[in-house]
Amino acid sequence: MEVIPISQNHSILGLPDLVVERVDRRRDIHVWAKPAARPACLACQHSPVRIKATYERTVKHTRQGNQLMVLHLRVPKYHCPQCNRYYRHPFRGLRPRLRATDSFRLEVFVPMMGA
Repeated sequence: MEVIPISQNHSILGLPDLVVERVDRRRDIHVWAKPAARPACLACQHSPVRIKATYERTVKHTRQGNQLMVLHLRVPKYHCPQCNRYYRHPFRGLRPRLRATDSFRLEVFVPMMGA
């Protein structure tokens, strides 16, 4: 399986700084992705940070025709050795603890509020 880095300008997802690992197209489109790089510590800006653990986060992204695009993100939990804090990888366009990206929310929820 080849890992394909996707830049912000050529992204099929429209979300920056992700590496697409796999795409599966059946009833819905399922995309497995992970962060392209480790960020510096959010509190003290120390780099590098250690990956403590990872988990999979599943979110709805957009519609491609009649098919829903579902993202399966491999989210690392980081540990900063300098300030001893833990944090999860921040994604632009995806808020913490929500199960849909901002683009999906704009596509689905906003038109429903106006109806």
